[in-house]
Amino acid sequence: MACPTRIESHFEHELPATGWAVRAGRVWTTDAPYRETSEEIRRWGAEGVLAVEMQAASLFAFASARRVNVAVVAMVSNAIDHEGDQFNTGTESEGLGILKGIARAGAAFLG
Repeated sequence: MACPTRIESHFEHELPATGWAVRAGRVWTTDAPYRETSEEIRRWGAEGVLAVEMQAASLFAFASARRVNVAVVAMVSNAIDHEGDQFNTGTESEGLGILKGIARAGAAFLG
């Protein structure tokens, strides 16, 4: 089996061990929190976007300006179609497990 060359492959390999559902894909990043319209949500959803978030907008702008690659690991803590508790990001122990998975993925990527 060939060694993955993209960081996303390493995340997809390491993060499922945390017990949390893991999906890789596009994220709509915006600096306009809570102003997403139903039309925008439908349009971006039709294009395969998995989530909307606002914290990574500056990271992606920096990466674009510097012409470097970046990846973001985001925990979805609230959703428009979510019926459970909003903003539940698990326990400290679960968070530590996710950070360890990210660190393992980064170490594997760097070789």
